[in-house]
Amino acid sequence: RAPRVASSGTTHPVMLAPARLPTTTHATLTGHEGPVLCVRFNKDGKYVLTCGKDRTFKLWNPRNGCCIKTYSGHAHPVLDIDTANDNSRVATCGGNGDVFVWDVTSGGKIRKFKGHQGNVNSVRFTGEHGSVVATAGFDRSVRFWDCRSNATGAIQTVTAFGDAVMSIDTKDTRIVAGSVDGTVRTFDVRTGKQTSDDFGGEKSVTDVSFSRDGRCLLVGTLSNRLALLDIDEGEVLAEYPGRTSETSKIPARLTHDDAHVVSGSEDGKVFIWELVDAAVEATIDAHPKHSACALDLHPRLAVMVTGGTDGVARVWVPPGGGDSYKGSG
Repeated sequence: RAPRVASSGTTHPVMLAPARLPTTTHATLTGHEGPVLCVRFNKDGKYVLTCGKDRTFKLWNPRNGCCIKTYSGHAHPVLDIDTANDNSRVATCGGNGDVFVWDVTSGGKIRKFKGHQGNVNSVRFTGEHGSVVATAGFDRSVRFWDCRSNATGAIQTVTAFGDAVMSIDTKDTRIVAGSVDGTVRTFDVRTGKQTSDDFGGEKSVTDVSFSRDGRCLLVGTLSNRLALLDIDEGEVLAEYPGRTSETSKIPARLTHDDAHVVSGSEDGKVFIWELVDAAVEATIDAHPKHSACALDLHPRLAVMVTGGTDGVARVWVPPGGGDSYKGSG
């Protein structure tokens, strides 16, 4: 079906879409000096974290757009960020092998882990009470670090990859990793089971994420491909065309209800597809003339945050939903 374009009441054109989708700008988060490389809701969705090429990361109140705190201490761009389940700690990673764990309130570094060579591209908390940090690096490895001990070295290193590992995600006891070698590898730390799915060496996997129910994976590649993969069967259930991802890592996520797929794009747009039939439900010109290179979805609400190479992050809500979200506390 042909998309129709309408005004969203903002300066960002949006395709006519179901009223429940987050297609209206609620707040613009400014303050980074350079591209915003990652955006992340904390675990309960009350706050947003952003990190950037300016070697800082920031904590925001997404309901009113205010920056609460800026954290400094990286000597290179901050490439990824994650929060522990209790939201008291943040893990960050970046260039030159940097992996840090921070206390959110004080802003101080709690831990510094050493072992990666080159850029660390992705970081996630895992394990009971966020006791383990998992990272993925340019050095073709996934490493696990114990937050409870004073050791700075990895407690486990996985080197099954033929090229840089660009993205990891965690769900319960499972960890998935996507590599430039074209593979997606899933590890279950409880059972020891490992699976590998090959997307072809010419299709570098740059982004992976679990569905909310943990049964499927979204897999993004540098050839513009975005696919929904059944974890148990290894079957591609759907593909979502339209986005541009040819030279950089572009994130994609499922909405809180697993009903829609959302992805950024190198042309500055954000695409929203219906999960099953892969029909485009909305296209937002989120970061005009720049790349929409960062994106996350609220864990319970129809709220989205995006970041771009324009140095700006934006919070998005459904049409007419701004007042109720602002007062949600």
